[in-house]
Amino acid sequence: MKARKRVFATIVAASAFAGLGSVANASSPSTGKETITAGGATFPLNIMESCRAQYAGDSTANPRGHAINYTGVGSGTGRSNFYDNTYAFGMSDSLPSSTGDASRGYRASFALVPMISGPIGVGYRLDGVKPEGTILKLSPETIAKIFAGQITKWDDAAIKTDNPVAAKASLEALNKFVTVGAKAGKKAGTIDFTVNIKRGLITSKTKNLIITGADAAGKGFKVYNKKPKTGITRITAKHTAGSEYFIVLDKAELGTMSIEPTAVKLPSTAITVYYRKDTSGTTNNFANYLNKVVPTVWTKATNDAFTTAFPGTMPTDGSFSAQQGNDGVANGIMNKDGGIGYAEVSFLNERQSAGKNVQTALIKNGAGEWVTPSSAATATFVSAGTLADSGAVTFDYATKATGAYPISAISYGLGNTAANTTGTKTPPTANQNAVVREFVEFFINTCAPATAELKGYAPITGTVLAKAKEQAAKIGK
Repeated sequence: MKARKRVFATIVAASAFAGLGSVANASSPSTGKETITAGGATFPLNIMESCRAQYAGDSTANPRGHAINYTGVGSGTGRSNFYDNTYAFGMSDSLPSSTGDASRGYRASFALVPMISGPIGVGYRLDGVKPEGTILKLSPETIAKIFAGQITKWDDAAIKTDNPVAAKASLEALNKFVTVGAKAGKKAGTIDFTVNIKRGLITSKTKNLIITGADAAGKGFKVYNKKPKTGITRITAKHTAGSEYFIVLDKAELGTMSIEPTAVKLPSTAITVYYRKDTSGTTNNFANYLNKVVPTVWTKATNDAFTTAFPGTMPTDGSFSAQQGNDGVANGIMNKDGGIGYAEVSFLNERQSAGKNVQTALIKNGAGEWVTPSSAATATFVSAGTLADSGAVTFDYATKATGAYPISAISYGLGNTAANTTGTKTPPTANQNAVVREFVEFFINTCAPATAELKGYAPITGTVLAKAKEQAAKIGK
């Protein structure tokens, strides 16, 4: 790899883009109608489906009516099929390696084009979380331990620590007819409640005022259960740190109170980890993040195969489940209470849009922020990496860039720069390679900027986009 340049998500000088455009225009255009067989990474599958449909219907960009048929088979198989000419165009989220890809017939006569980036979400399904609707936060250490099989229950102390709830020592309810205040009692180990009920609320039919509690371990206890009265009622009860209190009046739940920060209430549901069974660039990027950020837990270097990257012996008790593609992982999570896995965010968003109980965790980045996976957060993270002359981007997982989402990936296009005579199948023709070039340029210049964010991806921008244009222009040369 040649000398690297710092990547900035800013606008590159117009003259640089103009120069790249003239190089692309100098390429020979495609002629007769072609159907291109392509495939590889499932990470970009959702936007690829959209872009190839747009390309097919765009009479300006594609006046000859070329078709792009793309199959999501995983990055490893995509590279292998591209190398042996099964595919005229491939996509991979993990970088090709002359060493690592030797068994797949690696060759050098191709252009590597950074085409699309996007966040890898840590998706989960967990029924019974309180407060309802809470989106869980997961630190890098907690994620690493979950996926290494070291955390096996959802109510593990590490997950609770990641998800504190601020103290709530006051409560207003029933249109402010009832106010409740709580504070530490004058005597150690006690709590004082002040309940103020306005005139007109209490009738002969009003049911009891009930206060119950649960300690930090979740063990319940009774505090108060009596007929309420108008005005102020003061109640003193025993208290242990981290206890929460539940207020009910006339059978109506008024709310929850605490005088110290507490944690989200998590069920003791067993964790089921869903991972990719195919060789996957999503796996490669996810495992690389864990190894670079939490090397004491995720001790092994990254790999396209999760079982190879796994730091230890894979559990065989059913707590880990292999699934095909991002789609398979997302389906596994959706259908299992307690399920967790990693997938390109658009696949998780699809399940959420369909009303399924699938959430995407907030992840702590290098700046200590809890960040949700988004197009903007991914673009910020990618821009903090380094760019090589080959088109490869090396991520800076420790970046303190504000708002950066740290588990992200770039999906790279692989296009022939010349006829591949080393593959086992008949090489693509010069015209087919020209079609590939035209489609790649349509993807990065037209489709991705307009479609990426809607689909849960981030378009390539700045100096990476300039490099992508430069690399795309080499296809078919």
